[in-house]
Amino acid sequence: MTLKVITADETHPTAYGSDDAHAKLLKAIEHSSHLLPAQGPITVFIHHNTLNAFEDLSFDEAVQRGAEVFGCQPYLTETRYRDELVKGRIAFDDLRADLHKDLRNTADDTVTNSTSRLDFRLAMLQYPVWTGTAAELEYVLAESDALKRVRSDVSSATRARMIAETRRWVIRELRGTGDTVAPG
Repeated sequence: MTLKVITADETHPTAYGSDDAHAKLLKAIEHSSHLLPAQGPITVFIHHNTLNAFEDLSFDEAVQRGAEVFGCQPYLTETRYRDELVKGRIAFDDLRADLHKDLRNTADDTVTNSTSRLDFRLAMLQYPVWTGTAAELEYVLAESDALKRVRSDVSSATRARMIAETRRWVIRELRGTGDTVAPG
């Protein structure tokens, strides 16, 4: 294989004509060089902004655009975030504060009889919500004790509160003072 030394004048895309494959390659390299860091891998200290090509965007927009361009996942998975929350790398109080800031005036709005929008969002972030088709969910309910126990990853305080609230709801329904209409 023979390597050709390219002079500075020859690196210009028009040096070989617009239809030449070499010119197209040089143009592609020049274009992609704006997306890549100027230096090679650094093994000890990282100081380069890998999103420097997207500095005109907000951080979230830059991360999303970078994910499209570089073909990668922009953020950790929900499971990984939950693991970091359990490990204490993400402080629950910080999560609560950020959600409160995000929800603004609606944080204390109730979404059920006794659950605020903030508490509901916190629960969704702490515990995965299982999804499936109606048939899949019916199967899980029929073949498991999902309706008879509280998940093991739920704190004892939350478990006690859920059981107490469920008991109050059942007693209200049995006394006929609930908001629902009994089947007739």
